[in-house]
Amino acid sequence: MDELGVYVIRVYRQDQAGIDGMVEAVASGEQLPFHSRDDLWQALYDLPSPWRAQPFQSNQEESS
Repeated sequence: MDELGVYVIRVYRQDQAGIDGMVEAVASGEQLPFHSRDDLWQALYDLPSPWRAQPFQSNQEESS
């Protein structure tokens, strides 16, 4: 993860058997489930960064 992003992490269950939840990228709204700490880190890596989620616009395009 090279770029910073904003994520919502919902934990539905955490006990001796493990952890279950959902991680959501705020910029894109994309969600990925996780079932372990390793899954959570992988989901954070796999979700699009805020910069990849939005198309790039140059300054000329914005002022047109």
